[in-house]
Amino acid sequence: MTEHASLDPQQTFLHLTPDGDAMRLDATAPDFWQSLAERNLDGRLTGVVQLGQDSHWEMHSGGDEVLVGLSGSMEIILDHSGTTESATLEHGRMCVVPRGVWHRLVVNEPGRLLFATPGPTTQHRSLSEHSKLQAPNPD
Repeated sequence: MTEHASLDPQQTFLHLTPDGDAMRLDATAPDFWQSLAERNLDGRLTGVVQLGQDSHWEMHSGGDEVLVGLSGSMEIILDHSGTTESATLEHGRMCVVPRGVWHRLVVNEPGRLLFATPGPTTQHRSLSEHSKLQAPNPD
């Protein structure tokens, strides 16, 4: 591949390093998502994903995340310590998820999403785990 080749952002993600480099990552590799945590990517990971189902909860303590709707319709749910807020992401709409806020996507209509995610401090929770942790403690 040439240095200035046109790239498919669903197949090649970019690691935007703190010193300004854009390093290519093969998002089609069979173990790509599993190996991401091992890579310890400082900076931002950016690319495009096709979403057809709702996501788990995640939180980025390393910085704000930027999400841009390219097609379809998705609801971004933000959990501000038990108080939820939502916004619709459709073609041309963008959302900034603040640092440290748990969030997830609910797919209304399958589509594509552009993301710029800070790493490597992303945390994940299943839907049930998040619900249990957010439930009020009985006294």
